[in-house]
Amino acid sequence: MPTPAGATPSPPKPPTSADLPRLTAELAEISSHAEALAAELDRAAAQDGGLRVAYARLDDARYDAQVALDRRARAVYMAGGNQQLTGWQYQIAAPTAIALAKHAEEASLTVDQDLVDAVSTQTAAVDRLQKQAEAYRRSLMGKAQVLFAEQDRARDLYAQAKAIADAEHDAAVQAQLEAQRSLLDGVSTTVTLALTPAQTERSRRALANEEPIVELLERTGSGIPAGYVQTGQTVAGKASWYGPGFVGHSTASGSPYDPERLTCANKELPLGTVIHVTSGGYAVNCLVNDRGPYVAGRIVDMSRAGSRALGYSGVADVVIEVLAPA
Repeated sequence: MPTPAGATPSPPKPPTSADLPRLTAELAEISSHAEALAAELDRAAAQDGGLRVAYARLDDARYDAQVALDRRARAVYMAGGNQQLTGWQYQIAAPTAIALAKHAEEASLTVDQDLVDAVSTQTAAVDRLQKQAEAYRRSLMGKAQVLFAEQDRARDLYAQAKAIADAEHDAAVQAQLEAQRSLLDGVSTTVTLALTPAQTERSRRALANEEPIVELLERTGSGIPAGYVQTGQTVAGKASWYGPGFVGHSTASGSPYDPERLTCANKELPLGTVIHVTSGGYAVNCLVNDRGPYVAGRIVDMSRAGSRALGYSGVADVVIEVLAPA
């Protein structure tokens, strides 16, 4: 029956046990599609990785050419000469070489043309490949946006189905849902690593250090995690969240940002701090591994998983309590 003009539409009825088969079937379908999209993104990222490697090698070659040019410039300066730096030499020489020439007006630099050509050629090649890599990365982000929407829908279905299964103590469905959640976590990890510009030793070390803590927080749910105690140190304010546009970017700790892990950004607390965040009757624990938010009045930027656990998708009033190792 259509809603009369001017009337407020009735809120949708919460799902019941009768909806459980439909929810689990839809969740399985969307999860499978998300997994296929993640595999496609991972294959595309391999090509993007090749572009980045080629770019890094070219940039190294350009740097080596610049070093050779500047070394030659210093050698000529030390030996003395009869010509001052010309305009094009000022444009291509490093600031330290220019400073040497300016130090004494009688100094001159006779630079081998092949060294100048090497710097110019390598610089142009680096610029071209950088533009190509940036364009390809933009296309990757387009693919990722579709996947993020699929993931969000799947997580919503998972939460609805799990609430029903838990209420009915349906162990078989709970086990099925746990497998689906694990699959979605794997999809999120694949996407994060695919969109990470570069895996450095620092990022791998940070990821390994944070993993056991984040896993503990995710297993704990809304309670206080084992091995931690409440300190009574609290602060209240606004919470926001950050998601798709930052996936794979390095956090302040060095680990790549994954919106589906329980991490967050804060400006004051030391990196590695675990916090208990409450809002509107919901609670979740997060690991501080990034800096932000940089908007007045906001005290924490939650991951998408964190904001979902607190039941908000924009900005929310929250209370943060610092937890300490027991």
